[in-house]
Amino acid sequence: MIFKLLAGRTDEAAVVKIKQLNYMIRFANDEITVFKNWQSENTFIYLSKARKTAFVGVTGPPTVEKIEEAVKSLASLPEDPLYIPLGGPQPAKYHEPPEDFSKLPDLVKTAVDSAQGVERSAGVVHLAYVTVTYEDTAGREGSYSVNRIYMTMRSFLGELSATSAAAGRRIGDIKAERLGEENSHILRLAKGLPQTRAEPSRTSLLLTPLVFGHIISEIAAVWASGSEILAGSSRYTKDDLGREVASPLLTVIDITHSQEAFGYTPFDMEGLTPRPVDVYKKGVLAGFLHTRRTAHALGMEPTGHALYNWARPTPGHVYISPGDGGTDVEDLFRELKNGVYIHNNWYTRFQNVKTGQFSTVGRDVALEVKNGKPAAVIKYIRIADTLENVAKNVALLSKETKQVYWWDMPTPTHSPYAILNNIGITT
Repeated sequence: MIFKLLAGRTDEAAVVKIKQLNYMIRFANDEITVFKNWQSENTFIYLSKARKTAFVGVTGPPTVEKIEEAVKSLASLPEDPLYIPLGGPQPAKYHEPPEDFSKLPDLVKTAVDSAQGVERSAGVVHLAYVTVTYEDTAGREGSYSVNRIYMTMRSFLGELSATSAAAGRRIGDIKAERLGEENSHILRLAKGLPQTRAEPSRTSLLLTPLVFGHIISEIAAVWASGSEILAGSSRYTKDDLGREVASPLLTVIDITHSQEAFGYTPFDMEGLTPRPVDVYKKGVLAGFLHTRRTAHALGMEPTGHALYNWARPTPGHVYISPGDGGTDVEDLFRELKNGVYIHNNWYTRFQNVKTGQFSTVGRDVALEVKNGKPAAVIKYIRIADTLENVAKNVALLSKETKQVYWWDMPTPTHSPYAILNNIGITT
């Protein structure tokens, strides 16, 4: 119907339809309080005529009026400086059956039962079955259906709290017992410690995969995006490729192509299959994320990262290579020696995107570590520094990575624990 309405009135058009069937469990005080399902549908339309382009997104099926409005808008628009004709190989066709949502309550019971010694736990399990179709006037079409699931659990012990999260592509990927065990372990270590407040200073930090993954994925989204390079709002330029810009311990790869990753996407909104992109390779700036538009403008190859729109390439799933540090948090305390452990974060804000000046608030338990052991609970703490200092001051990474995602995280991530030196903190 859409292409019939556009026939003869545009030079090119592409239509992407996304349907998502959601199942969600919420639990509080160790009991399930909500188990619901709902379906969402969105349609995205790309139009071009005489090198002018328009992008339209609507919830549900598009109306004739909305399509007419988009076509008419082309006449008043200037030429698109990033215009490139539609093209590329045929999009993939990949379909997997939906996961059995009736198994979701078992995850809650397993996680709650494994959180020994805590007073209560709350959280969410979200399973999504996503179906996407692509079609354009160049004769290209494809479709896929994938599962995605994540679980977040927050446990409480007196005034203390701890959050663990897990993500994957199958219900079986969620090791719910580990969430409860991780929460109860850190809360037991923190129980009974004196309380202190953070003093503005520079110190060594031990960050969990939730925190480190969050910050590094901000780098991938902000500084490695081709559109940000073109706009001059990235810290990097094309000329920085091949330069050492981070700790040699840091290797960061976008793995949206991987079927094991929560963010797995068979093709993007241009119909291209995402390919792995090394952002940092042992500290060297190795690559950027591109759409066909940004790649053409910079004389590079597209990477299939028009994941949410045609204008801005975005990471879909970030992988941070592990190191040779400990796997248990107490081993990592000993490797930290003296510094601060931050368990979770939220309210991440940028004062300056180009310089990477940011702050993020510690959520849940934070610990002062002295001589390799927890010495006090820090009541209020905020990381306040630059993304560049974070990337350059990685001193140790754990041997294992965890696949993590929750609602306040910008991008799903495989991340190790990380020790950073000389990082700014404040209250």
